[in-house]
Amino acid sequence: MNLITQFHTEHRQVVNALIDLRQAITAREIQRVRSILAGAEDLVGPHFKFEELYLYPALEPFFGEAYGKQLLNEHDGVFRSIRKIAELAQKAEWNETDYASALANLELIYEHPISCDGLSLWIERLPAESQEELFQMMLAVRKQGTKLSEYYRERQAA
Repeated sequence: MNLITQFHTEHRQVVNALIDLRQAITAREIQRVRSILAGAEDLVGPHFKFEELYLYPALEPFFGEAYGKQLLNEHDGVFRSIRKIAELAQKAEWNETDYASALANLELIYEHPISCDGLSLWIERLPAESQEELFQMMLAVRKQGTKLSEYYRERQAA
């Protein structure tokens, strides 16, 4: 396993979770929505933390400061949308407004994992040593086990 392979794998897992989440929301299976979100907490928290603290700064010479800020803004949108869907999932049942809100918030998340996976084209341009260092950082951040909601609070406090 290397950085690019692991990066793709994590984005594939996120896309799969988003597909599952769409199915659960469409079926109005609120308990399943909660379960999928709980799994996403464990996957996306370390992933975002690694990207923001290590990967984006390493790739900024390729894509520039403005694109780095755009990626952070996309993460902000994902945090907001996940939080809204999680709030809705605390209800026992959804009315039409809740259902529409859950779907709308899901739509706001869909584009990021696909566009972010394209960063692998820039990762490939990094020297092998840099890729290995980033891979080790990815593993270390994952080992910390920071949940998505925990990382959001860390970012807010910084």
